[in-house]
Amino acid sequence: MQTGSSDIDAIRQVVNQVLEVHAREEGGQRSQARAEILIHSMQVFAQRGLQRTTVQHLLDASDVSRRTFYKYFRNKMDVLESIYRIFIDNMLLHFHKEMKQAASARDIIRNTSKVYFDYHVSMGPIIKLMMEEARSSSSALAPHRERAQGIAAEVLTTEINRITNRNFDPLVFRTVLWILENYSLYIFEDGGFSQERLDQCQRTLVGIAESLVLGEPSPGMLESVSPA
Repeated sequence: MQTGSSDIDAIRQVVNQVLEVHAREEGGQRSQARAEILIHSMQVFAQRGLQRTTVQHLLDASDVSRRTFYKYFRNKMDVLESIYRIFIDNMLLHFHKEMKQAASARDIIRNTSKVYFDYHVSMGPIIKLMMEEARSSSSALAPHRERAQGIAAEVLTTEINRITNRNFDPLVFRTVLWILENYSLYIFEDGGFSQERLDQCQRTLVGIAESLVLGEPSPGMLESVSPA
């Protein structure tokens, strides 16, 4: 993933926003040095992968001393865990915003799925790396994945139940989230991004969710689309 100045600025905005929230919740202050390590480490992990990344690579990318690095992080895995937490918390913020604005169950399904896919695509290959790592029960990322899925499923259940007056089990929406997670890996399969796969996954996911919640999908949502 080649990251330009505009991409770095966008990443910096997300990281700083989430770290400000964390600082308020924990009663501390946000460190800009810590933020810069996280921001520049994303590109390193995306390009090199977890196994081929060393602390020295992260130091070089963020232009900080080893002493400064170890003031905030124990090792490279600690950095990746912090990046993943930021990703999760920002995603949950977007989910809450979309569900508050939605006027119907169909709005919730379409808007939250669009936010999910758009965010994953904007983050690029590091998403695939983090999601594959988080699926391992022994990984430090796994508890954050579990927490995020639990929160998202509960919020979806509450909002869908409120709008439809139907009492869905939260496991229904956990299942939809598991599908989303697998689709996120699928669109980056074979080491690259596929717009065709993304369009197919968005259409299919919305069709499945509408079938579950509304009884039937919008016309064409579950049908195969032949290339022009």
